[in-house]
Amino acid sequence: MKKIFISSCCIFIVASLFSFEWPQKNITTDEYNSYFGQYIGTSISSSFIFANPSEIYASENGAVLIVMTEQNDDSVFFPSTLGNSVILSHSDNLLSVYGNMEKSTVQESSKNREAYISGEKIGESGNSGWQQNKNGLEFQIIDTKNTSAINPNLLMVKNNSEIDLLLNDIYLENKDNEIFDLKNKKTISSGLYRVYKKRDPIAIPYKTTVLINGVIVDQISYDTISQENNKIYIVGKKKYLGNVVYPNDTMQLVGETMFTSGKVTLSIIVNDIFDKSKQIDYKISIN
Repeated sequence: MKKIFISSCCIFIVASLFSFEWPQKNITTDEYNSYFGQYIGTSISSSFIFANPSEIYASENGAVLIVMTEQNDDSVFFPSTLGNSVILSHSDNLLSVYGNMEKSTVQESSKNREAYISGEKIGESGNSGWQQNKNGLEFQIIDTKNTSAINPNLLMVKNNSEIDLLLNDIYLENKDNEIFDLKNKKTISSGLYRVYKKRDPIAIPYKTTVLINGVIVDQISYDTISQENNKIYIVGKKKYLGNVVYPNDTMQLVGETMFTSGKVTLSIIVNDIFDKSKQIDYKISIN
């Protein structure tokens, strides 16, 4: 079987122009091992990974582009092997990717099949990918024209709710990589700082915003994951690489800001896909 290689660059899409169905039935917010945009292994995940084994259905009418049964893959969007997988090609230059499938059902998909209609069964999830004895589907949507991975939440029928986001611990990191916990540090030196929050265990914000005295100075959204020079990044006021967005197992970047002398109010806002938000404010003295 063939392998598929997909690179990426910046993407600008209007989600309402295309609509997909979920590849599993009766999806609830507790059915994910990980969300799009999480840091897994050594890369930002471009997938939704489901927690439980299930039958898998075509998310939209699509032609069978490729079926993979090899255990290796070279694509930058696939941080490790997809295992047994099926990739469908749709209109608007979109692909849907169904990974970590049970081998016999993938083989069946490759027999005399040229296309699937939306909602038609493709197969069942298995234990063939990188997920270390987990049986959940790994699902991706790729824009081949713009060569970027798209957050499935943008194109899917929305669930009723999302897991509540955390927003309680905020940290600043200066140019010397010193980290300050704002629960204890209220006076800092002027300069450029990265602003971090404590990572959520499963869900991640769809959007994070940094404000100084009520003015937005940076905003990161997880609508796409892009790549440049073989490096994957998330876009805010600039391109943030994975090891900057997730410098360790406990922190996630929410943005950057420049502090100048005086007293300021630093505000952090996190939003989920339904635009439900949480905000936290800090009064800081800058010297």
